[in-house]
Amino acid sequence: MNRKDRYYTRAKKDNFRSRASYKLLEIQSKFNVIWKTDYVIEFGSSPGGWTQVVQKLTEKPVIAIDISPMDPIENVTFVQGNINDPELSEKIKIAMDSLGISSVSTVLSDAMIKTSGNYDRDHMGSYLLCDNVMNLSIDLLSPGGNVVLKQFQGDSTMAFVNKWKVYFNYYKVTKPNASRQHSREVYIIFKDKI
Repeated sequence: MNRKDRYYTRAKKDNFRSRASYKLLEIQSKFNVIWKTDYVIEFGSSPGGWTQVVQKLTEKPVIAIDISPMDPIENVTFVQGNINDPELSEKIKIAMDSLGISSVSTVLSDAMIKTSGNYDRDHMGSYLLCDNVMNLSIDLLSPGGNVVLKQFQGDSTMAFVNKWKVYFNYYKVTKPNASRQHSREVYIIFKDKI
């Protein structure tokens, strides 16, 4: 497989850290999930492709979170931690307190488990990771807020959507053009938190 496709080449040209930047740009163009004057928290941020896009779209500092280190980006507060770690919520609260905020308008997650090649196992691992992101998001979001998260699509994807859509006025499952055609990843969008 040639991983260096046109989005990879374009990312290098546009000085984005990853081809994933174009997935978020397309989602933003279609669904307007990030507002210029509001705060954003991003899970699974490293190496920073989405973070760079968010930083260009909003005038506010961004809180970026990943289990792996990430090279600094201006106006971004980075928190290193595991989404599955119960102590992560306290680290996020400290980061938010340092910015003088108690909630955010958008939560993004491009986080993904390390896949094993076993379809059912990988889907369930992704489902559980997304469930943890949503549990955190419900507490972090302001009324009217939005969530975008990546999931390894499978039999339980719609059950996941049905579980969480009750907290929002709009939802959509989409696959951006920048996603590789063979990939099972989809992006689930929840908008306008009730």
